Amino acid sequence: MSDRAIERKRLRAARAALPPAVRRATERAIARHLEHSGLIAPGSRVAGYAALGAEIGCAAALRLAERRHCRLYLPRITHFRKRQMRFVAVTGRWQRNRYGIAEPQGAAYAAVRSLHVILVPLVGVDARGNRLGMGAGFYDRALGCLRVSGWRRPILVGIAHSCQQVAHLRAEAHDVPLDALVTERGIVFFRGEPA
Repeated sequence: MSDRAIERKRLRAARAALPPAVRRATERAIARHLEHSGLIAPGSRVAGYAALGAEIGCAAALRLAERRHCRLYLPRITHFRKRQMRFVAVTGRWQRNRYGIAEPQGAAYAAVRSLHVILVPLVGVDARGNRLGMGAGFYDRALGCLRVSGWRRPILVGIAHSCQQVAHLRAEAHDVPLDALVTERGIVFFRGEPA
């Protein structure tokens, strides 16, 4: 088993051990921190996700974005074998995919570069913003275009419990680091606060 796989297993177990009440309280605290951060600007395009299993949810943060008249997007897997996903406008029509994740069924996609903020789930994150995901690579592929410098890019904001923070993760060539992390304790910016 690789170091990343071992770390992923350990962090998933720590996250799963948290009681549901703690998870709900963390989700609310994250939304409060985002409310005062300036990251979710009125009228912006915000992508979130539907939580799976013990992942910390971002529903409270998306409700904040909705109150600010933001356009909301969630990921929808478009090709399972190739591990591809796109961000789809939130509509009233939903369907669960083969992993049991709720996905919007609308036809309006947003190019990654057209989004202002992407709330990103994670298993672990280090002090430089390196993210450890579930291991399937959907986010790495979807966000891969952001590795090219010189382009405006969305702000990538990791959503996590503080127990998911580690000192160091070995970054891989396909990884796209986060710009910020929000936990129940507050917000950490990895590359300076956005203008």
